[in-house]
Amino acid sequence: MRRFFRFVMIMLNILVAVALIFACLCSFVSPKTIWWIGFFGLAYMYLLVINVCFLFFWIFSRKKKMLLISLIPILFGWTFIGKNVQLFEKTIPKEDMDRSIKLISFNVQGFQQWNQKQPGGNMLNIFDFLRESDAGIICLQEFYNNYWDQNKNVANIRKQLNHTPFAHIRLMNNHFGVATFSKYPIIRKETVYADSTTNVCICSDLLIMTDTVRVYNIHLKSVGFHHEETNWLNNVVKKEYDRSDLHTAISIIRQIREASYERAKQVEILISHIEQSPYPMIICGDFNDPPTSYSYRKVRGNRKDAFIEAGSGRSNTYDIGRIASLRIDNILYSDVFRAYNYESPRVYLSDHFPVMCRLVKR
Repeated sequence: MRRFFRFVMIMLNILVAVALIFACLCSFVSPKTIWWIGFFGLAYMYLLVINVCFLFFWIFSRKKKMLLISLIPILFGWTFIGKNVQLFEKTIPKEDMDRSIKLISFNVQGFQQWNQKQPGGNMLNIFDFLRESDAGIICLQEFYNNYWDQNKNVANIRKQLNHTPFAHIRLMNNHFGVATFSKYPIIRKETVYADSTTNVCICSDLLIMTDTVRVYNIHLKSVGFHHEETNWLNNVVKKEYDRSDLHTAISIIRQIREASYERAKQVEILISHIEQSPYPMIICGDFNDPPTSYSYRKVRGNRKDAFIEAGSGRSNTYDIGRIASLRIDNILYSDVFRAYNYESPRVYLSDHFPVMCRLVKR
């Protein structure tokens, strides 16, 4: 009986160890080549935790050499741990505060939850939050212009954000898109790509003191789950599902596959544009992919990640209830900057949490 139990544990350990290796490999494999490998990347943190548990299991067993089954893939993907978990926040020195650039990136979900009660019981308005953040650069995804709602039309939103008077807004069908607001003059505007939905990328050249900085505001292809599909995923976590939900499961897999493929194409366009930039850059927005993904690795390139450099904790930025929370919103930047005070406040004004930091030129 003991041998059988040990055999089962070894087989299970090999299974999750191989899965962890796939989770690390998905960063290097384009979804256009192998689309399904991205599923392992989404589960990276869970696979890492399970492998660490197996590691300790074998340490306290008689077969200590079996710990190599999990140790090898953990070491293989060692750099991915820091992309998902950080321990120490980096706080800006007082002498650098006045010359720092504060930046916030926020997928606002079409302002659907623009006025919400927070866990503390207080009502919070999304525009009050953005003003109080005192950010000099505000990058919004799923920005929404509603001509018939006085609170959600472009003219009123610009009044609400009058501390950042310069704006670059790109809307699809005059409704959904992305918007960059800045207290610094915007001297050039360009659309990098735009699809038929809400997924758009713009770049804005900002004159910050005597320097020109290129800011990319990106929204990579969304999966676009519908309400019933999100409910089904939550029910799976609660183990409340039956065979009648097979159609929904197939639909979810198809949407993830198609979105991964479209993101890979958008990333190719984006990278080609980035490589031609003559200026230091800040790249921020909703990647719709975790840090283990191909999209993240390609867009990041040799640039810094504000969370890795100045954040702490896991800093998940996308929360859909019982389903795994993910860090899919990012702030990347050229090496001419240093990042401080990274945070992702737990404000419930969207299905995303905002990300913000301060950047100081070296």
